[in-house]
Amino acid sequence: MGIKNNKYLVLALIFALFNAGAIFFIFGAQKYGDSQDYIEVINWFRGEPSQITPWRLLRPLGPLMAAPFEFLGKGSGLVLENIIFYLLSAILIFKITELIYGFRRQALFASIFFVTATPVIEFGLSYLVDMGGWFFYLLSIYLTLLYFKNKNERLIAINGLLSGIGVFMKETAGLGVIFFGLMVLFSGSLNIKEKIFKIARFGAFFLVPFALIQVLIFRYFHITFLDWYLMGTSRFGEGLLLVFLRYLGQLFRVLGALWPLVLIGIWQELREKNLERIKIFLALIPSSFSFLLWTFGGGGRVAFIFAPLGIVLASYGLYGQKNKLGIALFLSAMIILNYYFSFINPKVAFVDEIAKLLGLL
Repeated sequence: MGIKNNKYLVLALIFALFNAGAIFFIFGAQKYGDSQDYIEVINWFRGEPSQITPWRLLRPLGPLMAAPFEFLGKGSGLVLENIIFYLLSAILIFKITELIYGFRRQALFASIFFVTATPVIEFGLSYLVDMGGWFFYLLSIYLTLLYFKNKNERLIAINGLLSGIGVFMKETAGLGVIFFGLMVLFSGSLNIKEKIFKIARFGAFFLVPFALIQVLIFRYFHITFLDWYLMGTSRFGEGLLLVFLRYLGQLFRVLGALWPLVLIGIWQELREKNLERIKIFLALIPSSFSFLLWTFGGGGRVAFIFAPLGIVLASYGLYGQKNKLGIALFLSAMIILNYYFSFINPKVAFVDEIAKLLGLL
């Protein structure tokens, strides 16, 4: 009975597992420029000789969780924890979509879209910590939506605490703060006093782990998140317009073939004028475009913060289609294209070429 009632969620997990297998079979566990930095932090936690970059210790949670599994091989703990976060994220995007729309088949589409997105294929199961950051962001969105569904006040504290802890996996994890705050502000059932109290409560539980760990890091390594952010502002020397164009190129690559469905989803929302769903999407917009403030680059890894908003809308765009053969063909083509683009690993060189023509480079 349980499996029958949750057949779409089971299918989502089965698909995610097969997709993970395909990623490892085709690409293996991939390493990138900052993978070695995380491995060095793991070595440091294990008391082994290491050459750590101090600002990597601003996000110690991923290496700390990976350290006990180093017996499997150098950095293998990172891959193992990413597999777990990957599967949990597939569940979370399913549950988020189900909470917003109530359709489990649509939620299955959202889960498929998420696990086959190019940033997940390229970075999600690699020697990095991005998957954990995406997980904590999705978890905060889910807990916020769950709170507004059942009004369990304990969820505010749990959400704030986990968001504060998640920042030390990846800074993107803390963006759930923005979503929660805006959802409270947009709520028509709360008065001003209640809104202030709930935001303050969330903020207090968020700041407890964040401030405690940040103070300890500053005490021993004399670096803060503000220092790290300001170090990256030199990238703006290339020009804000060029940085914006590069991110715009990555944004379109993040969702790829889903963009027509995103537009269909937006059109259907505008036509239906469901106020509660519109509030949710409006609350998601600021955090979804926060990648424009990132100064260190990161390409699709950073722009992928837009994915939850885009994927939920795209799932609605596809769910409204009635041609089952057409849906199957689209899903197949989308997956093939995403794997192809991940295989050739395209950059956004065309953006730089356009910039040269405009005299920006």
